[in-house]
Amino acid sequence: MIRTATLVFVVLVASCAGVTALFGSAVEAQAESEPTERWNRTYGGSGDDIFADIARTEDGGYVLAGETERSGTGIDGWVVKIGPDGEPEWERTLSGPGTDRLYSVVATDDGYVVAGRTDRDGRARGWVVELGPDGATRNERTPGVGAFYGVERAGEGYVLAGWTRGDSGVAGWLLKFDGSGSRAWERTYAAPDGYSAGRLKAVVPASNGYFLAGEVEGESQDAWALRVGDGGERRWQRTRGGAAREAIWAATGGDDGIVLAGESESGDSRDGWALRYDANGKLAWEERYGGERDDWLDSAMRTEDGGYLFTGGTLTGGIGSADGYVVKTGPDGRVGRETTLGSTSWDKPWPAIRAHDGGYLLAGQTGGFGAAGMDGWVLHLGSDGQGSDSARTTEEGDGATGSGATKGERTDGTTPDGKSSLPGFTGPLALVALALSVLLWRARSKE
Repeated sequence: MIRTATLVFVVLVASCAGVTALFGSAVEAQAESEPTERWNRTYGGSGDDIFADIARTEDGGYVLAGETERSGTGIDGWVVKIGPDGEPEWERTLSGPGTDRLYSVVATDDGYVVAGRTDRDGRARGWVVELGPDGATRNERTPGVGAFYGVERAGEGYVLAGWTRGDSGVAGWLLKFDGSGSRAWERTYAAPDGYSAGRLKAVVPASNGYFLAGEVEGESQDAWALRVGDGGERRWQRTRGGAAREAIWAATGGDDGIVLAGESESGDSRDGWALRYDANGKLAWEERYGGERDDWLDSAMRTEDGGYLFTGGTLTGGIGSADGYVVKTGPDGRVGRETTLGSTSWDKPWPAIRAHDGGYLLAGQTGGFGAAGMDGWVLHLGSDGQGSDSARTTEEGDGATGSGATKGERTDGTTPDGKSSLPGFTGPLALVALALSVLLWRARSKE
């Protein structure tokens, strides 16, 4: 009877405490610093306003691009310049007779370039606007049918990635402009065999070329990764996915490879999804993130410790109808910490960048924090990429502290079976607790 009671007691203690009391030093070694929220601001009017991208500026501030809904003009491109503390400095609305959306922004030596799509002539066209330091329009182009989702600096000029429509249907589109604003070269990439359409969502500059990320459509929708040369010539391409839908929204990387981030529905639920290819196109790792409900990743960036920071949205977080979702991982994509952020309303951060004075800036959209409608949202987080005094941010500022998540399990199949979980008791802890219980029971039986 004594042995049975001891066994039950140890299992309960280990389960509830996550074996922290028994292995405190090991847990402390994996823990990250306590998160901090520095400031949180909303921008916009009574309509639907969204920030889709953010870039640092040389004066210590930031520039944001997205879209705004105004009475009488519909949906227009929107650019906002803010100072280091988020205080607005200027904003510009770029509009025409139709719908105009900006998806990406990059700072140049003497201004900014924003890119997206416009349908002013009745169909979607790629849209590029060069702005001065005060936001004044210097040049505006619509190079062809399609849309641009990504823009990056490339030497003295810039390169744009998106989609266009050609003889083979919808294809990936890469367009380079030189420092004088002239078109240097243009490439289209037909979808691989077995697929009917392809779209590029991101471009990552590297030595002697670029990595590209997007998705292809056929019987299913899958991830699409490419490596191209300085002139856009294709070197290799890879596709990956399962029986259901996969989507790619962002990418990060460098000379050693590319990490794609998005979502996968080829599993028990819609999950955040990331995968890394090395410079030669070999799959290095693949991970799923999230809980039992819908989760997705909208942005990806490499962190100074060699890992990655992903942001997106979740219906699992439990703060509001949809919450911001931040995942910090190691170099292998394994979860270091997961956090949900937001108000009791609908919240979603899209991009994240390093802040000038440490930490990260997240930008997106929120219906909370005093928003007049659905407003543009910027949140400055502490250096570990987590939110305020707790791991959750609420309108009252007193959300409960979140706990570290378990690590995703990699597989060699078409889609990864394992994924991280949001806070809760985990399988690995249960196994450790059971093993400890058996050892203690055996030790007592020998007394």
